[in-house]
Amino acid sequence: MRKQWIALLLALALALPLCAIPALAQTDQEPQTGAAEAAGEEPLSGGEAGAPGEAEAPANPSSGEEAPDALPPAAGDGGTPIVVRPDGTPEATAGGSTMDDELVFTGEDDFRYLAFEDLKDRVLEGSLTARMLQESIASIDAMDYTRMYLDLSAQMSSLEAAQAMYAQIPVSTPMEGAMQGYVISNLASSYASLNSTVTDLATGKLQKDAAAARRQLKNAQDLTVVGAESLYFAILELEQTKATLQRNLAALDRQLQEMELRYELGQVSALTLEQVRNGRATLQSSLSTLEMNLRRCKLQMQSMVGASLNGSLVLGPLPALSQGLVDSMDYKPDLSEAKDHSYDLFAAKKKLDEAGETYDDTRASYAQDTYNVRSARHTYESALYEYKMTVQGFEMNFRNAFDSVKDYQQVLRSAQTSLAFQENTYASQELKYRQGTISHNALLDAEDALTEAKDAVETARRNLFTAYRTYYWAVNYGVMSSGQTGT
Repeated sequence: MRKQWIALLLALALALPLCAIPALAQTDQEPQTGAAEAAGEEPLSGGEAGAPGEAEAPANPSSGEEAPDALPPAAGDGGTPIVVRPDGTPEATAGGSTMDDELVFTGEDDFRYLAFEDLKDRVLEGSLTARMLQESIASIDAMDYTRMYLDLSAQMSSLEAAQAMYAQIPVSTPMEGAMQGYVISNLASSYASLNSTVTDLATGKLQKDAAAARRQLKNAQDLTVVGAESLYFAILELEQTKATLQRNLAALDRQLQEMELRYELGQVSALTLEQVRNGRATLQSSLSTLEMNLRRCKLQMQSMVGASLNGSLVLGPLPALSQGLVDSMDYKPDLSEAKDHSYDLFAAKKKLDEAGETYDDTRASYAQDTYNVRSARHTYESALYEYKMTVQGFEMNFRNAFDSVKDYQQVLRSAQTSLAFQENTYASQELKYRQGTISHNALLDAEDALTEAKDAVETARRNLFTAYRTYYWAVNYGVMSSGQTGT
């Protein structure tokens, strides 16, 4: 009956929303400082353990587990390569598909294997949203402010000449005078508009606005890559859950076979047998729902990387996270760097500055006790509180991201300790089976317990890597995304 409860709990778990991954825009902007990236990029802070160029190896579920007090080794320390290519290695992929052609690259936009190390580039090159944002950024970069200033100045000179010309035209009737006044008024309005733009150019306001717009577009690019990574993690988790459900289904089949035999012998009632059958049907339904959601997530991933939408996609394993990268995390300097890169803080500060300028202009134009000044003051104070709230929220989220990495590190070590215990237990059960003291079903149950312990280690590794990626994106790009934290 234990398997029935497992089936029901898994069915409830599948009712949670899946694939709620943001599809915003991403960035090709390199970090301004040497913050570390687990997937083959620079370390978060200085230190030999996290030196640039350090490659990291994926977890190998078929090999022996590591010591409980150590994280998986980096490739530079003798580990396996972090990228599992479909044509070169005997490593199993995360997809676990049985289709013979799924690992074949069928074209530039129809690839079916995706490594985490290639994800950012694939999104930047293939996502329609990313390409649209990149073109918008390029249009801002193409602006020549010097040429613009000269052109606008020339247009202003032409308008001045036209105003002078129209003013010298003799007027013989009131209608002609009205028409002349209308034309001169329009010319004056156009001149004032150009003069305002030229003033903004001269003071740098227009350049600042363009830089702010560019930074906003870059932040949208960052968020798209973060969303793609979150979707990548979600697919890997669904793959693991699918394997768990399949294993539980096989266990229920064994239990059902045993119950049918005991029912024939009169040892159990028909109701008990029906309960087992109902549990199997529920679990099978949960598995079908999960497979549908898994295909939906893969379609979404293919859309984000610009691949053909066929739902057939194999994801590579996550890179291993070296101990050096975790040790290189330094809260205070990393927080300061994250604040410098945060667009949310930048936007809140920009809003505060604009409210302050408006308040100053209002005080200079109106008496101190007028409603104009009071309204401008309250607007400024509101922006001030909003800015302080934004800073407070960012610092709290950054602290949570920092602590999560440390917490998932100890969770991984605990899971590795439990795995070592289950390996010893299975070895004992295997010996008993060879001696004939336990049944084959009991041995299979012990094997399932061992596999569950291995899954717990893989889950802990994935959560640790996910938490570190959240921290990495915060430090290097100022992006804080709750959707990227481990589950």
